[in-house]
Amino acid sequence: MDLDVIVMGAINMDMYVHVDDFPKYGENIQAKELDQKVGGKGSNQAVTVAKQGVNQALIGTVGNDDFGKQILDSLSQQGVKTDYIVNKDDTQTGIAVAVVDHTGENTFMVILGANMALKAEEVEQAMEPLEGKIFLLNLETSQESVLAALKMAKKKKMYVVLDPAPEGSYFEEALQYADLVTPNQQETERITGMSVNTVDDAKKAAKWIADQGVSDVIVKLGSEGSVLYESQKDHFTIIEATRVKAINTVGAGDIFAGVLASKLAKEPDDLVAAAKLASKASALKVSRPGGQDGIPTKEELDQL
Repeated sequence: MDLDVIVMGAINMDMYVHVDDFPKYGENIQAKELDQKVGGKGSNQAVTVAKQGVNQALIGTVGNDDFGKQILDSLSQQGVKTDYIVNKDDTQTGIAVAVVDHTGENTFMVILGANMALKAEEVEQAMEPLEGKIFLLNLETSQESVLAALKMAKKKKMYVVLDPAPEGSYFEEALQYADLVTPNQQETERITGMSVNTVDDAKKAAKWIADQGVSDVIVKLGSEGSVLYESQKDHFTIIEATRVKAINTVGAGDIFAGVLASKLAKEPDDLVAAAKLASKASALKVSRPGGQDGIPTKEELDQL
């Protein structure tokens, strides 16, 4: 099957606990409300790609439980191809609990569950019949599954976009197979061992990552925008952040990655345009409440 974008990553059921302010250690507080929504980096990125009208599929795994069934139904309704999601009997679907304060900032606690049970041979079996322009993945599944996916993607000559999140899951070998790496500030520091506090710091870090064999690097600096480095041109581009009032920052990086991959699938020679659109899409999502229902569509982004 020929696809524009193939996504691999975590698939979770997210629980959002809304509070005025984060509790201090040992403090008991009253929460405002609890929301349950489909999430996980792979799921969020795949829905984002689907909402851009791009031909896609999602590789991942869920448990054979109520959450797993709800997730598969939700993803299908949003246009995501779920044929390559493995359903496992011996483990539970991943669950994430997010505490969101009044500014929209969040803290996540994740039980990855079935995501960490994804095996290399299952990834290889899923990818064997697939051809794609862009392969987008993160590090929220087992290390063996990530490596298998990276190797298969390179073998099939796909352009590999690596979102090296979450920070604690990074491993050095992943860089060997990536064409574009998109770390945030903390992930950049983890990868390079450098402190990243300014745009100049981000430039140095991006150059260091490129020197490891990566063609293109985007260091995301949140409200300060991002730094794009294209090694073949030896050129930096500063992507200005779109100023918005943050309501919920959950999934901002996933929307960035999904729109970036979607745009590159259609316009592979204009990474700057893709990065700018991804930045605007991420800002638009941050300004909205909710989870995947707040992900911008292609029609909305065309109006920006």
